[in-house]
Amino acid sequence: MEFIIHTIDSAPEDSKATLVHVKQTFGFIPNLEGIFAQAPAFLKGSIALWDLFETTSFSPIERQIIYLTANYEHECNYCMAAHSGLAKMIGMSAEDIQALRDGTPLKDTKLQTLRHFTQRIIQARGWIEDSEIEEFLAIGYGKHQVLEVILGIAIKVMHNYTNHIAQTPLDKPFQPYTWSKTVVTA
Repeated sequence: MEFIIHTIDSAPEDSKATLVHVKQTFGFIPNLEGIFAQAPAFLKGSIALWDLFETTSFSPIERQIIYLTANYEHECNYCMAAHSGLAKMIGMSAEDIQALRDGTPLKDTKLQTLRHFTQRIIQARGWIEDSEIEEFLAIGYGKHQVLEVILGIAIKVMHNYTNHIAQTPLDKPFQPYTWSKTVVTA
């Protein structure tokens, strides 16, 4: 199924202002948001949630860990490439980016706990054990951050599922980070 990738000029009127905001945020309009523009409420909701996630108590690197973990679990080639580039831009180590792309543990115990907690929420569809929440809290995260992780995952569900359905072509700035999931065996 082919979806139109809108520009500011071609987008429905109700999507234009949000696409302007997207361009100001990223310096260009990624193909994903161009696809979102077909449904103005979806575009506005996605960007509103993105902007809200930026205000959470997580650091930029922790936010990218949540995003990259969700992208990996959902096998989203587009978002793994895009967020690999974004993670590099904010100063995440190449080693950590590669571990997230490979689905292997991070060396930093706290960041690995965040990665694992995010992964477990996705895998269990939210039905995680109290012991998993306790482990997350014991490393120094708060109960409010349990909910903030869910916000990050919600954003990625919107993005990842749209990419699966629309088969979003990878934007040129993200092409150096092309990705496909490799299965890690124990």
